[in-house]
Amino acid sequence: MNSLLKILWLSPNFNHYKARFLNHLAADTDIQLTILSGSGRLNVGDQELTNDWNFEHIKLNVLKKDYGRSKLVKGKLKAIFDDYDWIMIPAEKKNLPLFLYTLKLRRLNKEVRLFSYNHPVLRSGNGKITVFDKWITKFYFRKLNRVVFYTEHSCQWALKNGLVRNNKAYWANNTVDNIEIKKHYTYQLPPENSNTIVFIGRLIPSKRVPDLITYFTALKKETPNIKLEIIGDGPESYHIKSALQSNTNIVWHGTLIDEASISPIMTRAALVFIPGHSGLSVNHAFSYGRPYVTLKGPSHAPELQYLEEGKTGYILEGDFKSNVNTIKNLLSNREVLERFCTNAQQKGEYLSVQKWVEQMKQNLLSD
Repeated sequence: MNSLLKILWLSPNFNHYKARFLNHLAADTDIQLTILSGSGRLNVGDQELTNDWNFEHIKLNVLKKDYGRSKLVKGKLKAIFDDYDWIMIPAEKKNLPLFLYTLKLRRLNKEVRLFSYNHPVLRSGNGKITVFDKWITKFYFRKLNRVVFYTEHSCQWALKNGLVRNNKAYWANNTVDNIEIKKHYTYQLPPENSNTIVFIGRLIPSKRVPDLITYFTALKKETPNIKLEIIGDGPESYHIKSALQSNTNIVWHGTLIDEASISPIMTRAALVFIPGHSGLSVNHAFSYGRPYVTLKGPSHAPELQYLEEGKTGYILEGDFKSNVNTIKNLLSNREVLERFCTNAQQKGEYLSVQKWVEQMKQNLLSD
C-alpha cells in the first residue's frame, strides 16, 4: 500500500453534513479522498452544498433509491476501482446488488479493501429488526474487510450480538462540523427568560411533525411567551403552514445549511426538540451547547446514544401531560437549563470533527 491512503467513498445521497466532515478527512495530508455520489432524494428537504472541496467529487445523475442497482454506478466503479486502497460502501439492503458487484471486482483486484460506515444492524419498516435483517447484516459484515460503526456503543452492541468479528469491528463517533460552527458562534448561555424551542431537520414523517405542533400548542397555553423556530423543509411542511395561520409564535425558516444563518437562531434557543427520528441533530444541538429533547421511539439513529438522560436532555417516555411538564420545567428553571447547556457544550467538544478524522484514519491504517 502506498504511503498516501487512497479512499473512494460511495454515497447515494451527499448532504451538507456529510460533505463538511468528509472535507476534513480529505484535508489530512496522508489521505486522498474521492466521493462517488448519486443525485440524492427528490422532494424530501435535502440540499447539497457547493464549495471548493479538498476531495474529488464524481456526481452521477442517479437517485438514491436507484444507486444500488444502477448500471451507471457499476460502470464508473469498475473503471476506477483499482485506483484505491479502500472503498467505503454503505451496508444497506438497497445497496446489495452493488455490493455483490463490488465483491466481484475485489476478487479481480485483491489489493483493494472494502469497509462500511454504518448502523449496528439493518432494519425494516418502523425500526423493526427481522431475522432477515440480521442475516443480511451478518453477510455484509462477513464479506467486508472492516466495519466502522457510528458510535462505540453500536460497535459493542454488534459484537455482543454476534453480528461482526472482533478483528473487523471499529468505530468513529459520527458528528457535525464544529469547526464551521465556531466560525460563526462562540458558546453562550441562552438569553435570560429564553423560551425558544428550535426544531432542525427535514420535515418528513419519521420526524413526527404533527407531534411537534401538538406539544408546542400545549406548552404555549402555560408559557405564553414561548416561541418555536423551525429549520427545515420537506413533504410534511403542510403541517407547519397550517399551524402558522393560527399561531404567531411559530417562525419557519425553511431549509438552512449555512451555519452563518443557523447560528443566530441557535443562539436564541433554550433547547432543541425533535419528537421523532433523531440522529446528527443531536450533535448539532450539542455543538451549540443546547439540550436535546425527543420522544422515545423505534427509529432513532445511534447518535441518540450521545444524549445523557437528565444531563444533556431527555428521551421522553411518559404520557403526554408529564412529557409537556418535563419540557416546561426545563424551560422555567434557569439553574437547571444552564447546567444542561454546559453539559451539552462539553459533549459537543468531545464529539469534535477533529477526533472523528483521527479515529477514521487510524481505523483504516490499523493492521
